[in-house]
Amino acid sequence: MRTSRPPLRVVERKIVYRGRVISVVREVVQAGAQRLVRETVQHPGSVVIVPMPNRSHVVFVRQFRRAIGRTILELPAGTLTPGEPRQRCAKRELEEETGWRAAHWRRLGEFYPAPGFLAEYMTIFLATSLTRLEAHPEPDEIITPIVLSLREAKAKIRTGAICDAKSVIGVLFAERRLS
Repeated sequence: MRTSRPPLRVVERKIVYRGRVISVVREVVQAGAQRLVRETVQHPGSVVIVPMPNRSHVVFVRQFRRAIGRTILELPAGTLTPGEPRQRCAKRELEEETGWRAAHWRRLGEFYPAPGFLAEYMTIFLATSLTRLEAHPEPDEIITPIVLSLREAKAKIRTGAICDAKSVIGVLFAERRLS
């Protein structure tokens, strides 16, 4: 038999860090007779793009990620600016990071990458009918675009060479859409 959990009531809330992109919030919540401390990262949301120059290839980026101290292979993605529509952000990020522009866009889905502590909400877009331009990454982005076959991408997911959640989910969503 399931028991219902007592509703949480925020007793105290304080922003303990405010950065360029994220804020860290510390809350004291009342859960029945217990008081709990929760720390969450607030994020404006982001987009993930699955750029496909044709039905069997995907454009990835090789990018250094300071948080994990290494370069990984991932789908292009970016953070929303306040009030920015998600598809506009996706178009901007695709061109900046890869140098490709898409004529056709389709929303594949949304997800929370780490809801235990992070309030980021990600939207995945499939970008097709691509035209090659010149990439213009942000000054702090160390990025190299790379085109892989869908088969290669899935093999790299299986071996862990593609290891970030947004890229794994994006490839699987795109494959499902194409089948």
